[in-house]
Amino acid sequence: MKDPNAEASFNLMDRAWIPVTMLDGSYAELSIIDTFVKADEIRSIDGDISLQRFALSRTLIAILYGVYGNDFPIEIWRALFDRGPKDPEVSRMIREYCEDYHDRFDLFDPVAPFYQVAGLHTAKHEMSGLERLVLDVPGGEPFFTTRMGEGLKAMSAAEAARWLVTMQAYDASGIKSGAVGDPRVKGGKGYPIGVAWAGHLGGYLIEGQNLWQTLMLNLVSWQVFGLGDSTVEWDNDAPIWEREPLTEKPAKGFDQPAEETGNVGYFHGPATLLTWQSRRMLLEHQGTKVTGVLMCNGDRLKPQNAHHYEMMSGWRRSEAQEKSLKKPLVYMPRKHDPTRALWRGLPLLTVGESQDSGDRPSYIRPYSLNWLTRVTEGHPEHLPVRLHAFGVEYGNQEAVVDSSIDDFLDLNLTVLTTENPKMGQMLRDAVDITDQGISALRNFAVNIARSEGMPVDAPRQKASELGYSTFDAAFRQWVGALDGDDDLDARYLEWRDIARRILIRLGNQLAGQASPRAIVGRNVTMKTGTGDFKTAHYSVALAEVWYRGKLNTLFPSMEDSTTESTAVSE
Repeated sequence: MKDPNAEASFNLMDRAWIPVTMLDGSYAELSIIDTFVKADEIRSIDGDISLQRFALSRTLIAILYGVYGNDFPIEIWRALFDRGPKDPEVSRMIREYCEDYHDRFDLFDPVAPFYQVAGLHTAKHEMSGLERLVLDVPGGEPFFTTRMGEGLKAMSAAEAARWLVTMQAYDASGIKSGAVGDPRVKGGKGYPIGVAWAGHLGGYLIEGQNLWQTLMLNLVSWQVFGLGDSTVEWDNDAPIWEREPLTEKPAKGFDQPAEETGNVGYFHGPATLLTWQSRRMLLEHQGTKVTGVLMCNGDRLKPQNAHHYEMMSGWRRSEAQEKSLKKPLVYMPRKHDPTRALWRGLPLLTVGESQDSGDRPSYIRPYSLNWLTRVTEGHPEHLPVRLHAFGVEYGNQEAVVDSSIDDFLDLNLTVLTTENPKMGQMLRDAVDITDQGISALRNFAVNIARSEGMPVDAPRQKASELGYSTFDAAFRQWVGALDGDDDLDARYLEWRDIARRILIRLGNQLAGQASPRAIVGRNVTMKTGTGDFKTAHYSVALAEVWYRGKLNTLFPSMEDSTTESTAVSE
């Protein structure tokens, strides 16, 4: 009987597997080649979960690195951005590259299956179920998954390909199957080497008005470091499909031993990191229907000091890592905080605010933004973009996925690329005054609770959530209307006026919900900071007086603000 797997083929270059939203609002699944051909007709990459959007976009960007290399001049970048994928020369180069590496994109190739290792096996030749391939299936918690019951027994090759790319980017740490031939295996088990590469990052994807713009906006040349005056080298940098097929063994020069943590020689460059093989995997299939997966350890890589190589994350200086590694300077990815909206960290993504400490700043913004600042220099690009943040929160020693981050801001590219340091300061002031206003709202809620003799923790938390949820939409709308770096003082005063009105409205809302007992009020005795006890009367009316007083301090009258702003400018 003929083996149905012998001639099975699903080549990602030709077969539809990438979900997209077109500019006309319709949905489609496209091959890699069709995705590039129609990139200026596509609004965005989609996915089974939001993280697939980031993972699949990184794969497409890696192909462009393969086509154009990693050291192209600014003029070439501008020409590519303007011409688009339907330009004959652009189309020819992409198509020729895809043809050159066509064989490396077959999901079921017997020698070099895409993102997998042919012949990978354990001592017992066991395979795992497909729940191991789906990132959002927490162990023992199947009700969280996007797929249920019978859906996990088999999946299409297209879906399996999407999950394959996603797991190579975001797989949790923990014990893996032990591949025969991997010298790190002990007792048939692959012991933890850490999360997959993108799981370390606070990822940013800068999305343009179509997919071609998106891919180009995240394609960064080595010239971002300057013309020959940088010690940074992108050495032996290439996407995984340009390298020899991997085996079950760790790859020499790529797998980073624990004692080499922080050694930048293992990063190589952006194309390498965009396609990093954190795991050795092999799909089990019947024909083109995928029925199981084997997942083993791949190449270990920790993110310390990768800021000159990974272009799509922000970075923070870590004194703890400097002490641990005994290195004078260590940067770690600045991961996204799932409790904080993206707009609250926006100031650190601007030029002035992220380079606040000379040669050793506390924070470094993604180098993709530094590149865009350079390519738009002298060519101010008033381009509407979406700053899209992606990330994962892991739990239990990073062995499980607790939650994912998917947040975005629609704004003008000028906000991120202007070299006017006032932009970052203005945004910081706007965020700071918002935080202070919400703090005042929390205190107002606490004082109302004290007025009626109720516990204060729940009202404080509820007021905080009310404040940030209300300001979320308002701040996004305000920052989305910033179309340049002119008259930033006026824009800040505009935000102060918006914030004050919102806080007055929210205060009225809290006061209107107070109980009759809180309106009457009561005497409250509390311990002071010096250890003494003090008794004071609390009521809604007094709480309102204190709250309005705080707002008057935070938000002086518009006449006073204008005078103050003029004085500062002079």
